[in-house]
Amino acid sequence: MTPDLWGQVERFVKASAKRAATLPQFIEALKPRLACATVKPKWIAVGAHGEMPVVAVQDPHTGTLRHIVKFAARDDLREFGTRVIERADAKSVLARLYRETAWCVLLCRDRLERERPIEQQLNISRDDDDEEGETHA
Repeated sequence: MTPDLWGQVERFVKASAKRAATLPQFIEALKPRLACATVKPKWIAVGAHGEMPVVAVQDPHTGTLRHIVKFAARDDLREFGTRVIERADAKSVLARLYRETAWCVLLCRDRLERERPIEQQLNISRDDDDEEGETHA
């Protein structure tokens, strides 16, 4: 995404937070501004029971730190953020979104940057798994 596009995101967040009284109202106001028809669980997942899904572990073969994703329990495969949203102090969150918009957007950008290499690694692993399952004639 370009800096201009992130600038638009900041303006959309600020305008949506200004007019919302609840977090669901904020989400409803923000979606059309971002041309987002629906919120996909993948992009709002915060890990099992509201914890961050990224965990650093030491690779036993090399001794270096690497990141893994902490998956939810089988009965909680997809997250929709409802638990986190319900527990949040809406007035405080909306105030921060409005008054500290740039900071909030930077936090989102930081998360996207940190998750990008993990997603790429997971995609590589999936590709490897797919190749192993193929039979070659």
